[in-house]
Amino acid sequence: MPEAEKPEPTTSTAAVRTPSNRVIQGALLLSGAVLLGLTVGQDRISFYWTPLILGLTYLAAAIVDGPRGGYWATALGLTGWGLAVVYLGEARPVDIDPAGAYLAGAGIAGIAAALLRRRGFLVSEVGFAATVAAGGLVLAFAPRAPDTLEDATTYAVALGVIGLLNVAGGAYGLARTVPAGSGSQ
Repeated sequence: MPEAEKPEPTTSTAAVRTPSNRVIQGALLLSGAVLLGLTVGQDRISFYWTPLILGLTYLAAAIVDGPRGGYWATALGLTGWGLAVVYLGEARPVDIDPAGAYLAGAGIAGIAAALLRRRGFLVSEVGFAATVAAGGLVLAFAPRAPDTLEDATTYAVALGVIGLLNVAGGAYGLARTVPAGSGSQ
């Protein structure tokens, strides 16, 4: 195929996700869930750290697979928003509108996602938009269900379930790759 007709590498949907990487990612997600559950809440660090902890946990999981792996969109969306939330929570600026700061955090994360995509990272536009939209919906409806949506335990449990599914899926994939008759006798 002539050079001009080759598809750009950033448009490929081929991800690198080996079963062993999936187990490692699951362990990282489970670790993030435990960290979130142990550090955020009453008499501990403030709830507003939750999106950043989630984002950094997903970032660690994304790094396991490298540029062509999964979780980049989720990691970037949550980390960008989480940085804005933590800034507002820690600095408590009186002259900055929180909604604008959250949008700026998500927008800066979108710029980072586009730049990484140009460098060959597999960053799903739909995955990024879905992450930001889900975060916005949770934020919008949090006043209606504060006992659930403003409790870090909710997100720790959800992250833990995703981690367990990754460990189980990866372990299943590893078990399927073991050649028949290679077990110990």
